[in-house]
Formats: sequence, C-alpha cells, structure tokens
Amino acid sequence: MKTVDFLKIKTNYLGIGIKTILFSGVLLLLIFIEILAFFLVYGSGASSSRIAELWYVDLTINYLPIILVGGFLVYRIIKEYKKQEYIKFKTNLITLLILIFLHSIRNQLEQLIL
Repeated sequence: MKTVDFLKIKTNYLGIGIKTILFSGVLLLLIFIEILAFFLVYGSGASSSRIAELWYVDLTINYLPIILVGGFLVYRIIKEYKKQEYIKFKTNLITLLILIFLHSIRNQLEQLIL
C-alpha cells in the first residue's frame, strides 16, 4: 500500500480516542500488577532493591506491558490488513503509534509530576 493510498483511507477518530484511553488504562493496570507482584514476592528490604536494579528485572517492569499491548495491536493490524478492512487497520495503527509515544514519554511525565 502506498502512502497516498493510506492517507486517502477514512479515519475513525472516535475509535482512536476510545482505544487509546482503553489501552492506556490496560497499560497502567499491567504496570500496577507488575509492581504489586514484585512487592509481594520480594518485599521492601535491601535485597529487593538490589534485585530491582538488575537489568532484566528493570527491562521486564518497564517494557513488558507495552510489549503485550503492542503485540496485541500488531496482531489486530495484521489480521485486519489481510481482511482488507483498512479503516480498522488505520485506526489500530494510529492507536499503536500514540501508545508508543505516550509510553516513551512516561518517565518524563513521572519526573514532572513528582
């Protein structure tokens, strides 16, 4: 599909807004569940802070939620592209890009709030 053809496809802006809010909520819920599970498994002592500093634990806590939600959206994008449902394809693609952008500026927003 060419860029010109992609831009000519109708866009469901309401769907983009609803899906962005929904998947942002799912991302926040997954982050909360990960933090809660980590706290319940390791507690709040000095050993848990050393475990939290390991690179793979940090990678899991920071990027697993966006990988799960993004993987689901990529699956939906591929499925709808094969079915030639281009409006849904474009809606999910734009939603995925917005979620990736919001997730990438999450740390800056946390520092701004705190």
